[in-house]
Amino acid sequence: MSGIVGLIKSNNEPINLSLLHQMTDFMAFRGPDAQAVWHKGKVGLGHTLLRTTFEQEHEQQPFTLDHQVWIVADARLDGRKDLLAALRGKGREIAEDAPDIELVLHAYLIWDIACVDHLMGDFVFIIWDERQQRLFCGRDQFGILPFYYAQVNNTLICSNTLNCIRLHPQISAKLNDQAVGDHLLFGMNMEFKTTIYADIQRLPPAHTLIWSDGRVRVQRYWQLQRCLPLIRYQRPEEYVEHFYQLFEQAISDRVRTDKLSTHLSGGMDSTSIATVAQNILAARGKPFDFQAFTLSSEQEQQEDSYAGLVAREIGIPHNFVATDGYVRAVPSMQRQMCLPEPCLSIPERDSFQELTKLCAAHGRVVLTGFGGDPALYFGEFYWLEWLKHGLIGQWLAVQLHYFSVYRRRPAFYFRQGWRYWQKIAQSAPPSPTWINPAFVKGMDLEARWEKINADSLDQISRYGMGNSPYWSNLFAWADPGYSSIQLKHYFPFFDLRLVNYLIAIPPVPWLVKKTILREAMQERLPEAVRNRPKKVFDNPQDYSQVMQEMAGGWISDLLSETPILPEYVDSYELLALLEKPDEITTGNRFLIERTLGLAYWLQTHQSENIYTHKNTVLI
Repeated sequence: MSGIVGLIKSNNEPINLSLLHQMTDFMAFRGPDAQAVWHKGKVGLGHTLLRTTFEQEHEQQPFTLDHQVWIVADARLDGRKDLLAALRGKGREIAEDAPDIELVLHAYLIWDIACVDHLMGDFVFIIWDERQQRLFCGRDQFGILPFYYAQVNNTLICSNTLNCIRLHPQISAKLNDQAVGDHLLFGMNMEFKTTIYADIQRLPPAHTLIWSDGRVRVQRYWQLQRCLPLIRYQRPEEYVEHFYQLFEQAISDRVRTDKLSTHLSGGMDSTSIATVAQNILAARGKPFDFQAFTLSSEQEQQEDSYAGLVAREIGIPHNFVATDGYVRAVPSMQRQMCLPEPCLSIPERDSFQELTKLCAAHGRVVLTGFGGDPALYFGEFYWLEWLKHGLIGQWLAVQLHYFSVYRRRPAFYFRQGWRYWQKIAQSAPPSPTWINPAFVKGMDLEARWEKINADSLDQISRYGMGNSPYWSNLFAWADPGYSSIQLKHYFPFFDLRLVNYLIAIPPVPWLVKKTILREAMQERLPEAVRNRPKKVFDNPQDYSQVMQEMAGGWISDLLSETPILPEYVDSYELLALLEKPDEITTGNRFLIERTLGLAYWLQTHQSENIYTHKNTVLI
């Protein structure tokens, strides 16, 4: 994922060129293939390139077509064929193999700021329009790629790399207490617009940012609907055929390279993606290198066997990362680069980090099954969501359509859905008892806890795919700007065409237990995998005992020696809990790991190398 940065001065003074170069140099870790800047008076753009598609072979940024409008972007577009046809229909001459960045700029030159209505895929961009003296920035619909900005005095700074913005000498290290509280409660910032830093904002998904005459305007250009007009096919097979066509296209648009990886668990989502991707690559008739990577655990040997079965069936190499030892990992406090923000756990205790490194060692692209659950699985309480929001007409239309097609009484799933809803409500653990009481009171965290948990269904449902910070946070953690690993994660289930289709089809029977995916993968996946039920994972077997053993070691040192932490956490309360293994449940395990993750981030935050870079900036 390429790095981008933009600077603009609202007082018409020239930008600090030394600072622009320094910020661009800083992002070299995420874009090793090329590095360049462009500047003119009060504005400057910087870019570092990571090539991940065939079309990027000769890409150069910052890019212009007329020396009047300049762009830097990290972009992978869906539906290139249709977009090219639309652009050519407007008189634009564009080569078939033009890089996506060129298509974005052509779209802007035709449709101005409405260009985002014609773009699909994973993208963030910064456009400087010399003609209108306007900076225009956009972020994709689901927030697959991050975008940050800050206004300090007379300067606007924009980037897809949070730590890059922090290099500006006038950006303080002051924390945003609301984001800290959210992290302790939920493991992530539950606000779209903010970051862990008080001075730095986040551009929400499906939003644009416009700078003109020294003023910044942020506005939404798209919103995921809870429901769309019902698609009414007469034959059930038509639903499956249409779904598979879109599913195949979503994957095809993400495998525009000949060397890539895929995450492979034993579940339906990742195995379906791997199978379809292998078929697409083979059909091209050109050499390719496609490999699968699996997190392996002695506790979940059946999962590994399912994943291995699919890898053998489709004929791709299969690599394993053993997860069992990570619960005993002792983290190092000496990191070359501080994490931009705290995450769900400490990286050294997270096997996903090692999985990412292995995938990156093989290639620059990895396919993931994230998004399959909200997109496909939640049919059992679909009616409860609709009735909660007053969509009774849609509910009746689905029932009538079901009867007309299947000639039998619809399955309402009320009882099953109600049980599932209650399970979600009851499974939320009590809020952490080890948060500093003064901080809880000052930030009113109890009300925050109740509010977010009350919306838990919307957070994890298909509607949440475009309207919950949950997913955009996960995407940010996978980004090289966070992991420092040169690997681009692709999420086929977040293809806009596919999501819109799944919103419009009748949820019964197609969204009950992922029926539509299971039907589409008939004779494509082994039956043992295609028909298996959803698996819910529990704590590692020895987690409670290990945490008790470590409470008097590195955990105690981390909690007692981390500056600022006492403002947020009562370390004695947490250590007392860790001394009682019977009280460590699957629910509060994640709360514990979030707290340790925050302490670790605060600890490394105090000695990060970014200040060394920052002190060399010429103000």
